[in-house]
Amino acid sequence: MTKNHILGLDIAQHSAVVQLDRADGSKCWRGTLTTDQAGWQQLEQLLAAQDARLADTLVVIEATGVYHLAWAERLTKAGAEVYVLNPLLAARLESAANALRGHKTDRIDVARLCEGSRLYYAEFARFRYQSRPAQQGLKQLDHARRQLRRTLTNLKKSFKSHLELVFPALLAARIGPYTVRAGRILAAAPTAGAWRALSEAKRRELAGDQRAALDQACTETLTDEALAQACVPAMRALLQAQQAMADQLHDCQEEITPRLPAERVALIASIPGFGQHTAAVMATYLPPSFEGWGRRKHIAARVQALFGFDPRLRSSGKPVGNLKMFKRGIEAGRTALFQAAFCSLLHDEENALYYKRLREVEKKEHKEALVDVMRKQLRRLVAVLCRARPFEQRSASAKTQRAGRKKSHRAA
Repeated sequence: MTKNHILGLDIAQHSAVVQLDRADGSKCWRGTLTTDQAGWQQLEQLLAAQDARLADTLVVIEATGVYHLAWAERLTKAGAEVYVLNPLLAARLESAANALRGHKTDRIDVARLCEGSRLYYAEFARFRYQSRPAQQGLKQLDHARRQLRRTLTNLKKSFKSHLELVFPALLAARIGPYTVRAGRILAAAPTAGAWRALSEAKRRELAGDQRAALDQACTETLTDEALAQACVPAMRALLQAQQAMADQLHDCQEEITPRLPAERVALIASIPGFGQHTAAVMATYLPPSFEGWGRRKHIAARVQALFGFDPRLRSSGKPVGNLKMFKRGIEAGRTALFQAAFCSLLHDEENALYYKRLREVEKKEHKEALVDVMRKQLRRLVAVLCRARPFEQRSASAKTQRAGRKKSHRAA
């Protein structure tokens, strides 16, 4: 290691535990700083007192939500070489002094960061922090969009549950509770009694060809009218909240779209199965470039690990566990690839035949086969981005020629 000092940081909301070691492992200082300007100035004084320049100091931070980002950005701009480690990885870098006891404290964590950095510095290249404010802002926006989407889904479930009590006849008549027609009906007549009180002309205007079915359902409903009327305000409150949340979700999406790398989104969307939404998610979470990542198959393997759908192997001697998806990675990217793989079965004949062969010939389960399709979609994505050309479906003859070249290459 070419650095003179190692600085480990475990950052919480209002405090940061810091340890400064020399490159030979001897400890210089350990203590707690505040996570504000005063804490930064105290850190500068500490480094000056120990004759440690940030340019000659290796900084290792344990990722803690968003709390570590401000420190990582500040230290990077000050000239330090900063590495951010996932807590799951940091937990495996067990300090030798704590190996038997297995204690867990912030002070032990920073000691583990410093010790692990000294031992595994050469393998930390992929964890180096890169200052990318624009991409980080895009990730935060996508996170907000997913939270809004999740909240809207919960509101819709709650609204439908209330509708089962207030106006179950609407559902019995097979009128979608979130359609424009349902909205007009509920605004004019939110209960079965209110619906029956409307004139026939008004009911025909509101329900159209579904009027007869709704009239019949209203005569068969068991809901007490007084109880239904008492619950109408709650249902309307949920309906208003649902509309407001839908508007916020639309505004958030409008904010995301101009920030996306348009050319990259277009390249990804050229692959069958990827739509504008899934392409946008992939462009958000993939690194700006794959420079230094090696060959395409190595890039695909690393992206697969990044999104957490690589196989998890457990074996000890003869016992071998079942292969399962690892699921320790970016969930949004994994979900987008799953959706793209599923859609490709409908829009891409090659993937549909591939999935059919996996199911019928290799006797794989649905999820297992779909994960294989996800890997194929990922290889396509990496190829498109590395070549910077839209996806082109190969003809059957081109595939045969390519398979022949591979076979002759292996024979040679």
